[in-house]
Amino acid sequence: MFDVYEGKNLEAGKKSYAVSFILQDKEKTLNEKQIDAIMKKIISNLEQKLGAKLR
Repeated sequence: MFDVYEGKNLEAGKKSYAVSFILQDKEKTLNEKQIDAIMKKIISNLEQKLGAKLR
């Protein structure tokens, strides 16, 4: 996480978090299809477990 925003353009009591991920495989280069699948899993877990919404 590298940023937290509260204020204008967000619902009252809501926060916006900016996060970054480093995806790597020690054996090979990841392709776009693999990265997209991993990101979908991350987003799905954040939505289900934390109630997060992608902005």
